[in-house]
Amino acid sequence: MYASTIVPRIIPDAVASFADGVFSPMPRVDQRRWAEVYLRGLLLVEGKKTVRKIADSILSIPAHQSLQQFINQSPWEWEPVRALLARHIQAAERPMAWVLARTAIPKRGDRSVGVERQFLPEAGRTLNCQIGVGAFLANSSGSIPVNWRILLPRRWGDNMKLRKSAYIPDGVGAQPEWRESIDMVSEMDTEWGLARAPVIADIRHLRHADDFITTLMDRGFTFALEVDGSMKVLGGAHLSAVSSRRPALQGATGKVVAVRDYVQYPGAQRSSVLAPVRAEARRSRVVSSLVRIHAGGRHTPPRVVRLLSEIFPLGRPARFWITNLADHRVDSVMSLARLSLRSKEDMQKLEDRFGLRDFEGRSFRGWHHHMTMVSAAYAFDKIGWGHDSALCSCN
Repeated sequence: MYASTIVPRIIPDAVASFADGVFSPMPRVDQRRWAEVYLRGLLLVEGKKTVRKIADSILSIPAHQSLQQFINQSPWEWEPVRALLARHIQAAERPMAWVLARTAIPKRGDRSVGVERQFLPEAGRTLNCQIGVGAFLANSSGSIPVNWRILLPRRWGDNMKLRKSAYIPDGVGAQPEWRESIDMVSEMDTEWGLARAPVIADIRHLRHADDFITTLMDRGFTFALEVDGSMKVLGGAHLSAVSSRRPALQGATGKVVAVRDYVQYPGAQRSSVLAPVRAEARRSRVVSSLVRIHAGGRHTPPRVVRLLSEIFPLGRPARFWITNLADHRVDSVMSLARLSLRSKEDMQKLEDRFGLRDFEGRSFRGWHHHMTMVSAAYAFDKIGWGHDSALCSCN
């Protein structure tokens, strides 16, 4: 049973005001008080932020079992808290982009939800870990995570004993990362009512990147996505002016070409500009081309998109992006694409300073509760919560 003891208000300060606002969707006073305790722990406790350390440091009483039950067993819904937090961030400064980033959370053993020995292309090694995908609201001053998904390997979708041990709800299965990412941004769009912004992500590691891109287009999202040089596109046709809504296509089918080879593809329509690509101030030569992509297994016509290729001084292509931001200048698209690097830096801060990797429980519910609290702590550190906030529905 979840402990219902009401923790007394600690200090009526800025953290308390923030907690009253962002945790107001929680239906019970005791839940909101325990949430405030956990929030303070993520903000203030040094080193690994265990439940015991948080309870001892913040309350100075032996209450770690109650705090552990709040995170792992309490039935509060995380989606309304995340939605309210996201609307608060949007009201403070409208995001320039929704950035997707992922994190590998190392684990011992094989019982924590979603844990698996899996190869991480971005790290070039195999790790026993959970993989989480976060959606960040990003602008020029930083990015804040507001939504999360945990990737469930196949055995966590099929093994009923594992599912029961981690309290994975019926209907939650092992989906590919691209599908989890689509579900996450769709939730932010249709259920949370956020103002749309371009979806930015590094998807070089992603299987079925073409499915991800075409599904984003089907749902009306704009995007700028870094892709692997081996990704296949269709070349050899004459393409009309590309539109983010209804791209037009003319000409023959053409042949399949890897994007790393498309810069030299005969007859490709291209232009070259100098644009900011890397973190340093220098600008790189970027070649812009129109290409077509075709999601595997689809019977719809190929989609026209824009391929941006960064070119090294000796002429070799280095990095590649696919975008449907047809009405943006290339340097503007590349400035948006660089927000992906900012979110990776923010993810590192979440791991180092805000306890992202410190969740000790095993349950699906507990994982989502912890990640929601991590997002709230980071948002408070970045922007706080004004006493006159229109979103504050204090109870």
